[in-house]
Amino acid sequence: MMLSRRTANILLTIGLYTLFVWGTRAFTFYQQLREGTMVAPAVHFTLVVIGVVIGIYLTYLGFKGRSAAPRRKG
Repeated sequence: MMLSRRTANILLTIGLYTLFVWGTRAFTFYQQLREGTMVAPAVHFTLVVIGVVIGIYLTYLGFKGRSAAPRRKG
């Protein structure tokens, strides 16, 4: 299945946004873990890892789709 360039751009944008949000959350997680104020650190760590993996995968799909999509002329 081929992605259109527009769809690839949307995937890329969502992937980068997801990485930004979960990357920021990872720093907050680390700070709360060091302070000892986090409730259920294993659950939060799992959510951060899953969020970052999803962001990486969506970004990868966006880049691959952009490189494979034909460019519009004109």
